[in-house]
Amino acid sequence: MVAQMYPWPPVDGYRQRLSHMISALGQAGEVELISVDRHSIGSERVEPPAVTGLGKVSTLTPGPVTPMRDWLWPWVRGGPPRRLMAMDTSELTEAVLRRLESGPDIDLVFYSLLDTWWPVHEAMKNSRTATRSNGRTGPVEVVDFNDLENLSLKLRRRNPPRFAPGSGPIDRVRALSRWAVSRAFDLIDERRWDAMQRNCAAQVAAVGVCSELDVERSGCPNAFVVGNGAQAPEQIRTDRMALQNATPTMLFVGALDYEPNSDAVEWFVREVMPQILAKVPAARLRIVGRNPERVSWVGSQPGVDLLGLVDDLAPELDSADISIVPIRVGAGTRLKVLEALAHCIPLVTTSIGSEGIAVQHNIDALVADSAAEFATACISLLSEGDLRQRLSQAGAELFRRQYEWSRIEAELASKVTAWVEQAQA
Repeated sequence: MVAQMYPWPPVDGYRQRLSHMISALGQAGEVELISVDRHSIGSERVEPPAVTGLGKVSTLTPGPVTPMRDWLWPWVRGGPPRRLMAMDTSELTEAVLRRLESGPDIDLVFYSLLDTWWPVHEAMKNSRTATRSNGRTGPVEVVDFNDLENLSLKLRRRNPPRFAPGSGPIDRVRALSRWAVSRAFDLIDERRWDAMQRNCAAQVAAVGVCSELDVERSGCPNAFVVGNGAQAPEQIRTDRMALQNATPTMLFVGALDYEPNSDAVEWFVREVMPQILAKVPAARLRIVGRNPERVSWVGSQPGVDLLGLVDDLAPELDSADISIVPIRVGAGTRLKVLEALAHCIPLVTTSIGSEGIAVQHNIDALVADSAAEFATACISLLSEGDLRQRLSQAGAELFRRQYEWSRIEAELASKVTAWVEQAQA
């Protein structure tokens, strides 16, 4: 396994997915992990847990971020997407190649994200050629795309610029200028990510995406689904007929330095929350996630508690009457949706927020895209116990059928075993 971040503790969506991919590989054979030792802001790095099959863990010091002045011209001339240009991956590349050259005992290399495949792909191509000339097969290569980056940028470009309440004309002009330049860059990178995804798929055995919808969108004939999931909690509150307390409580959970989440929070507080408070004056929105300073202005708005990162999410989940996922940009599947289903919490989500997850409107959740529709859905759930009970029970049953990590891990382990056996046949 090659990863661009150290997975433990699994405090965000990427690390949760990564840690479970490692568990899945461990069911198929011994796993060696090479990762960059980036740990989440606000969390202490912990030692690897006791994972079946996990062997040597190598962590590398992150390289410096390449200044824009050094990568801009090569990018203009046709380099890879900006995110890859800004990363110093030399140490990661050397570590991967050094391990592969040390012996022929590696059956499969699983790359977590294109970010770890790209730096080594030319060297791996040359290695495959040399290996085949010697009559050997070499390792199977699999890349977990997770999100389709081109789709994420396409959706982001459609969003208008965001202005904090009270922004003056000069602030708005500056924000609009930054938005215009950023979206022009995004259009170029959108095409480059698409080309890179297809190029990668042509060179490896398989590429993983989060849903059947993304398999179709990827255009890659060897794309397969490795879905996201959630852990089944030991205890959940199944009685949703009554509110938990006198304050009707909505919960949003997500890293606030991630643009789809910050956009969602700002849109909800600016466009949706006033409509809810007009009908349910006592309603509160509790926002949990790292780097709350990115959306600091929302904490001063009526009915909003901006908590930032919390030591224990369980009390917040337990006290929430409904969970909201007002995501308008991004790709992949939302772990926050699956967490709500797993904890039997009634859910309001946008259609983008629930993409790739088999929720159906008014059966497992309420799905709403406009501000007025989203507000109406929240008001209905905060006001109607029967509706909360029906949706939460159906959502929890959907989770048990399809989205427990144990099921997803077993499916991936089976695929990995089949790929290796086929390559060695």
